Formats: sequence, structure tokens, C-alpha cells
Amino acid sequence: MRKLQWSLALLVLAALLLAPLATYAQDVTAAEPTPTPQPLTIFTSFPSQVVGMDETVTLALKVRAGEPQVVQLSVEDAPTGWNLSFRGGGRTVSSVFVDGKNDASVDLRLEPAGVEPGTTHNFTVVATGSTGQVSRLPIQLTVQEKAPPALSLTTDLPVLRGKATTAFRFNVTVKNEGADEMNVNLTADAPPFFLVTFTYNGQDVTSVPLNGGESKRITVEARALNNIPASQYPIVVSAQGNDVSASLNLTAEVVGQPELSLTTPDGRLSGEANAGRATTFKLVVSNTGSAPARNVTLSASAPSGWNVTLEPKEIAAIEPGQTIEVTAQVQPAEKAINGDYVVTFTVRGDEVSSKSIDFRVTVTTSTLWGVAGVALIAVAVGVVALAVGRFGRR
Repeated sequence: MRKLQWSLALLVLAALLLAPLATYAQDVTAAEPTPTPQPLTIFTSFPSQVVGMDETVTLALKVRAGEPQVVQLSVEDAPTGWNLSFRGGGRTVSSVFVDGKNDASVDLRLEPAGVEPGTTHNFTVVATGSTGQVSRLPIQLTVQEKAPPALSLTTDLPVLRGKATTAFRFNVTVKNEGADEMNVNLTADAPPFFLVTFTYNGQDVTSVPLNGGESKRITVEARALNNIPASQYPIVVSAQGNDVSASLNLTAEVVGQPELSLTTPDGRLSGEANAGRATTFKLVVSNTGSAPARNVTLSASAPSGWNVTLEPKEIAAIEPGQTIEVTAQVQPAEKAINGDYVVTFTVRGDEVSSKSIDFRVTVTTSTLWGVAGVALIAVAVGVVALAVGRFGRR
């Protein structure tokens, strides 16, 4: 019985403690404001524009509302003589549905007629929701004479000089002189042994989009595919878009470049020589480039104690395709032992890379020393024979 009394007392106490909390929760809930639905709004990114005469204008409109509803569309103070229509889904519409979460899209198409250039026209787009809300969007259009379509190509440096291996890079500006945007195709007319590419922002391109009045800077690179002779090579760059075109004359001026080669008449890079005796070898120096090689000099690097002379050692000039024969006198050291040695020949010239070849020389004992040795041996044998004959009888 006593336990039951205690249980009832605890229940009463808990009810007394929870009652204020419930009242506080009701007060807090009542104090929180009810969110106000977002008002109906119609808007566009560019409510004020400059348009050309007889140009059809399309304004992209957005309609926003805080709850689902059908919104009626209309225009107040429409310009006289203009044709106006709302377009959606490829059809003419007069209303748009808004789901309360996402913006609804609709286009307003305007076709001016009978207007004078330099005039400004103001009107208002009205959106009326099924909930009774109304939103107005002021629009202002200024009519000007439309610039005819035209293209231009310009550069500050139409002529570039370089070697046959040079990549000729021309900085060219292409500009849309008209009012309408266009996609401009780029082409080049160059000699068949030239490869021409177009680069914009580091990317290879064959066309670039241009808005009305916009210009872009592109790089035209021309590179020869092989070793070509010195001359001036024309390159014509063309741009075309929207039935208009432009062209620009460029020139890649290739200057001659000498190129030296060094070898022997038969291409063999080895020979024999006797110690202490000079041996003659033939070398040939050729200019395989496209310009004269000037102030050509030849030199040799040989083992210690060797003597090497070259004739001629200096050549004033070698014309393209010309070959000069050089005589090399190579004399190994007196005490050079039999074996293979390397003599390095080098040719140099103004504005040309040096070329070197390693020539292997096989050194043998002189034949004179061989004959002398044989004679000494014969004399020694004779002396011994005489001595044996004389003293042998005794």
C-alpha cells in the first residue's frame, strides 16, 4: 500500500515539473514567424540593349515564384509597329507554369519595323500570377544602324627572317568588323614544303568564334619540312565567315646557312705510317649548306712527339656544294712502337658548327731498319764463319 502511495506521489511531481516545459514549447512555437512565400518575379540579364535596324531581338526571360502557379504574360506600352511574341518550346505562348522551386524560362521576340536609327523605345513586360501577384520588368531598346558584316586580318611584322630550320611565328589579329557574331575559318596558302598551323591561347585551331566588333590574336606558324635554299617564301593567310573574307600576305625569308663536312676521298678513316717517317693522307672538306662558309681553318690533334702538317690549313671561303682537297702529312714519333694511334682532324668556320673526324694510324717499324738488321745479321754470320774456318784448322 505504501509503495502505491509513493508511485502516485512521483507521478504527480513529474506532471508538475513537465507542465511548464510544455507551456514553454508552445510559446516558442507560437513565437516563430511563418515564412513568407517568395514573391513573383520576372527578370532578364540584359534589360537595356542596343539593336540594329530590322534586327530580330530575342530576350531570354526568367520567371520565379515561391509557390506553384500559372503566370500570365503581357507587354505594356509596346512600341508602335513592332511585332512582339512570347516563345517557349518552339511555340508562341501567353503564359508559363512555375513550380515554386525552379525558375521558368520564356523568350520575348521583338521585330522592329518602321523605326528610325538613334531612337530609344521603352516598354514593360508584365507577369501576373494566379495568386494575384504581379511583377513588372522595364525594357529599353536603342535602335542603331547595323554595321555590315566584314573581316580584317592585320599583323605588325609581315616579314620574318630565319634559317631553313627556323619556325616562323607571325602574330596576327583577326577582327569581326560587323555587328553579328560569326565563326571564322582560317586557311593558309604556302609552298608545298611548308607546314602552316594556327594557334589560339596555346591550342591548335582551324577556326575561331567572334562576336560583333570582337578581335582575337592568333599565332601563324610556318615551318619548312626539309632543308630549303635561301629565298623569300610567300604565305597567304585567309579568314572567312558569314559570306565575308579577308586575306593577309606574309613572307618567310630564309637566309643561307653554311654546313661543313670533313672526310677522306674514299671515306676510309684509317691508314699506315712508319715511325719517324712522314706519310701523306688526303682529306676533303665540303660545304653542304646553302651559304658560303667563310674563314675555314683546319687543325689536327696527334699523340705526343708526332708532327702533323696540313695544306691548305686556311681557306678563305667554300661556296655551297664546293669541295676542297687537303693534304695531311703525318709523321709518327721516332720511338713510336708498333700499334694503332688516333689523329683527330677538325674543321671550323664563321657562323658554322665545327666538324671533327678520328683517323686511325697503324704504326709499323721502318723498312730501312729492317734491311739494316738483316745486313747486320749477315755480317755477323760471315764473321763467325771466317773465325770458324781459320781457327778450326788449327
